[in-house]
Amino acid sequence: MIAPPTDARSPVTASARRWNLEAPQGHGFINLLASLEQGLGSAQALNPEPPLAALPPEVVAGYRHVLVWLIDGFALDYLAYVPSLRADLALQLEAVFPSTTATAITSLFTGMSPAQHGLLGWRTYLPQADRTLTVLPARESDHAGNSAALSSQSLNARIRPSPLVNRLARKSTFVSPARIAHSPYNRLMSGSATVIGYDELEQLPALLGAHVRAVGRAPHYTYLYWSHLDHLGHECGPGSPEVRDHLAAIDATYSRLCAELAGTDTLLLTTTDHGMRTVSQRLDLREAPAVCACLRHPLTGEPRAALAHVLPGRHRQFRRAMEEHFGNRVEVIAMEDWLYGNAFGSGVPHPELQARAGDYLLFPDEDSYLVDPAGDDTGPCFIGAHGGVTRAEREIPLFRRSFGHKPSPDRTEMRQCGTYSG
Repeated sequence: MIAPPTDARSPVTASARRWNLEAPQGHGFINLLASLEQGLGSAQALNPEPPLAALPPEVVAGYRHVLVWLIDGFALDYLAYVPSLRADLALQLEAVFPSTTATAITSLFTGMSPAQHGLLGWRTYLPQADRTLTVLPARESDHAGNSAALSSQSLNARIRPSPLVNRLARKSTFVSPARIAHSPYNRLMSGSATVIGYDELEQLPALLGAHVRAVGRAPHYTYLYWSHLDHLGHECGPGSPEVRDHLAAIDATYSRLCAELAGTDTLLLTTTDHGMRTVSQRLDLREAPAVCACLRHPLTGEPRAALAHVLPGRHRQFRRAMEEHFGNRVEVIAMEDWLYGNAFGSGVPHPELQARAGDYLLFPDEDSYLVDPAGDDTGPCFIGAHGGVTRAEREIPLFRRSFGHKPSPDRTEMRQCGTYSG
């Protein structure tokens, strides 16, 4: 458990509770993971959250094949462009915090909350090495921005994952774009699963149809990942023609995939890791030298939810410098308030959680994102971004379709879309 705040460095603000207060209990991505883990027959469920009421574990367990398709960066606003998917909308869920890929798929791969696995964004501070880990590309950097690639063995030593598939009663397969299918991160997280790489979105229906039929009657779990939508959202913006065209391709692929799975005893669950919002204001920390002078480490986390590690004795200076340079463009929240609110999730926290999380959370306003590039690195430039706490970033869909399965009359099934205002 995280102790309540005892330091009077800053009050507990409304924002520090926002993530939990606006989310309905038992209605999150983490609850979906509980439904999957328990339904797939985990030998040791590490996620203490209850399963989704609309997707009880016994429903999941009743299918010979469970296929989970994660479409990276699928915002709720995209529903207007995907009629086939929209027809199968089952629930609206709350993403994990921060609402970003590195954190969310690590939760999916391990069955743990962010508080438990300790990967708190695109970049995570490693206190023992005093380095920054960029987990998905498996790179580690120092204060000056000098970075080095990590092998699977080195990455394993940094994060010590406990892959969910190693705890399941049924065999598993991971299907990912070929360029990342066998990356150090994916090799660690795939555990005992068979890994299949592919090149194009259009390959998926035939590939998955053949895969499900080849597995046959043996109980099986398949995870499918598609990333290009997220890239387009960042580079072109969530409202761009490029995104709309790609959504049409995804929807067509979904329709063909459903046709391929007809007659199989398969539960197809399609979801995402986070939403996406348009941003236009790039805030560069290098333009605020008084702020930089107070930091003991470069910012980590996300450009929409940055983690600040402040030098001892510099907290008052840090808050004043943030106010003077950024004004109300960046909200500064004491980290102990946020940790006490369990915004990173429940469960036994990672032993380095507090050290990795740092001293303050920095939330840019809805139109902004905050970067802290080092050395000659110019840092990212986005038109679309995620990671923060706005509805566009944290509210995500869950789609459901089942094939060739006749549940018993008393079985609870997901039939209606549950929504909420947050």
